Amino acid sequence: MPDDRQNSRLSRNFHRTFKPERQYIASMLRFAASGAEGDIQAISEATGIPTGKSSGKVDPTLDYSRGMGLVTVDSSKKGAIRRPHLTMFGRAVLLDDPFLKLGISQWIAHFNLCSPVTGADVWYQAFCSGGHSLGMTFSRRQLESLLSVVYSVQSRNLIGPLIGMYEDEAAFRICGVLAETDGVVQRKIAPVSEGYSRAYGAWLLQAMQDHFPGREQVSLSDLDAMTGCCRIPGWETETFNQVLRSIQNKGLIAVDRHMDPWLLRPTADTQAVWKGIYNDLI
Repeated sequence: MPDDRQNSRLSRNFHRTFKPERQYIASMLRFAASGAEGDIQAISEATGIPTGKSSGKVDPTLDYSRGMGLVTVDSSKKGAIRRPHLTMFGRAVLLDDPFLKLGISQWIAHFNLCSPVTGADVWYQAFCSGGHSLGMTFSRRQLESLLSVVYSVQSRNLIGPLIGMYEDEAAFRICGVLAETDGVVQRKIAPVSEGYSRAYGAWLLQAMQDHFPGREQVSLSDLDAMTGCCRIPGWETETFNQVLRSIQNKGLIAVDRHMDPWLLRPTADTQAVWKGIYNDLI
């Protein structure tokens, strides 16, 4: 497992209670594509993302975009200057689905937001670290209790926008990972679809490239430790195997099932696969 002291997950309160709004994420992607940089006020003026006396929605939107794997932020910039850069996923989204209206765009962004290494901490705790203990149906109180133990804080504000973002049409209701009714939260598994397999493959290829550069093969257990790929989608073992077979059939990843744990080997160029993640959608 990755050392929590070395992860770069977004902090518990990074969102400042704001949900991710797809229109503002689209504006941030366009800003990143332009090669521009600036402080909060400059980015607000360039993108139309509202800001206040402090930061408004600019910083939360930038952080959501980073946690979703859509942009990176230039760490060489000091002080208040921010310069985002599109990732390969972010570029694919900007070109073909800039407002993240497609379910697969939202699912991959969700996977990234739950990442053990580069996601958002509350999302990681709910979907990856604590996902098994919560199960697919749980109460709001159970989620609050889990987070209270993790953060050693007794508060009903720990959940923040975690549930609401998946119920809001302006945010991520299209994928609808979570839905709450009378205090009971239902979690949905990621769709198993031939049309989604290329994007799932790109996600795994990117993870191998980022976390295991130069390695010819990566064990599934090592990959899961760094990405949560076996936990975050919510798939049972046989379903995950079905998804892997579909990815393998597209020539993206080879899977050696004779080894325990299984070994995965990239068989396609990551950048080329990202460019075609929407090709199989009907």
